[in-house]
Amino acid sequence: MAHTLTESARLLVKLQGQGSRTIDIARDAFTIGRKADNDIPIDDHTVSGHHARIVKIQSVYFLEDLKSTNGTSLNGKPVERAQLRDADVITIGQHRIIFQESAPAPAASPSMPADLDHTMAISSSDSRAGLATVAATVLVTAGKTERQEYQLAKPSNLIGSQEGAAIRLTGWFAPKSAALISNRGGVYNISPSQGTKKLLVNGKAVSGQQPLKNGDVIEVAGVAMTFYLTPPKAR
Repeated sequence: MAHTLTESARLLVKLQGQGSRTIDIARDAFTIGRKADNDIPIDDHTVSGHHARIVKIQSVYFLEDLKSTNGTSLNGKPVERAQLRDADVITIGQHRIIFQESAPAPAASPSMPADLDHTMAISSSDSRAGLATVAATVLVTAGKTERQEYQLAKPSNLIGSQEGAAIRLTGWFAPKSAALISNRGGVYNISPSQGTKKLLVNGKAVSGQQPLKNGDVIEVAGVAMTFYLTPPKAR
């Protein structure tokens, strides 16, 4: 059965060589392509004039490839048409677009906070529930790493080149330990490792521990990555 929404969704857009931005899907047919009349224009010769579109049908969102030359991928697989779900990653050439649902939160109750910000600020007594309901992913947008996307599944997630790092840096000069992302009760914080020359979040230097928010851009050791939260999927 299709998963339905009652509010508009949004896109976390990361175009190659540019910073990330968030765009609301404000119409039922939302186009992506090289031409300027698209809702998301991408100035790249590998992208077709009208490459793909996102359509909303009875509160369900679908991704459609518009017979583009180089194709459209969803979560790493080529698609012609597919339903979109929260945190799906659309790939067009070297560009990535993350689909994010904006469904209304259920009524507040002791076991289900009313909104995502509340979920991130839960007390220690509810830490198990927070860990279960708020997951996070890091999407690498520049620099050398083993993969382009990482799920942050542990309480402590090391960024570095050493064996066992949650986000594995590669390259001759990659430090063994560059930064640490910790998860405490669904609240994610980042801090630099000792000796790290520079850790930036949204272009600002971080010297101690700093909370991470959905869409934050992290830069460390020549690698740029976008942090985003993944709310629980509706059953």
